[in-house]
Amino acid sequence: MARPFSQRYGHVKVEEVIQLESISKDSRMVIWNCIHEELLRYKSQSNDAVENIVRSVWINFLKNDSSKVPIYRSTVGAPDLVGEVKRAIISAPWYHVYDLIEFIVNETQGTSFDDLSIYLNSVFKSEGLAYSIIEGMVVPVSTPVEVESIQEGIDTGSDSSRKHFECALELLSNREQPDFRNSIKESISAIESLCKKISGNDKGTLGDCLKTIEDKGHIHPAMKRAFQQLYGYTSDQGGIRHALMDGSEEPTLEEARYMLVICSAFSNYLISKMSD
Repeated sequence: MARPFSQRYGHVKVEEVIQLESISKDSRMVIWNCIHEELLRYKSQSNDAVENIVRSVWINFLKNDSSKVPIYRSTVGAPDLVGEVKRAIISAPWYHVYDLIEFIVNETQGTSFDDLSIYLNSVFKSEGLAYSIIEGMVVPVSTPVEVESIQEGIDTGSDSSRKHFECALELLSNREQPDFRNSIKESISAIESLCKKISGNDKGTLGDCLKTIEDKGHIHPAMKRAFQQLYGYTSDQGGIRHALMDGSEEPTLEEARYMLVICSAFSNYLISKMSD
């Protein structure tokens, strides 16, 4: 199945792929569906445990009147407890949604629904939400600095490196069939193309080009060696830059995102050194 138009033609933004300090409309609905399907619809099978959880949301999280608790329904209507939870997830500021998720996850502890965080973490990952639930707390797994680094790499790089970074980002943005292997390849290709331009050696290897850049005083020897080792990782890990070998492990989202962040940061570093 072909990738969507927005991904094929470079209209994907960093903040759409790595959702930090925001939750898209679609992702809110996916979160709601997860909570509804894995928790709320099971009221009749749970000896009122689910209703007690949602009553607690009404009284202790939303701070509403305990003498006016709406009726519980497993389908959304008005007024009802399930509808109140949905309205909060769909309409509340992004940070309140995570507050609510933390509250619900902690309320499920000791019940038959205490694996809810596992399902939600799967949603966070598939939706590109830059957070994870650890020990009942929603914690960031990306930072604004990382997002800004990727965007700067796209905005300030050479024409060829910018195209590689955009492609790396697009390959990460496919929610159904992300291509982590080729995303990593595109991230490292962005550095190769930039180093070739800076060194003036269009035919040289990355090692050759980095040596030229080092000789010109634009990079410290230790940093050059560190990036060469990272480049070596892409050659060894699962055949990322070469043919996929039998038994090779597929790269993960975390590895692909790390390579995009580190390569964009290295690109930004080289460009800033060139301008000194």
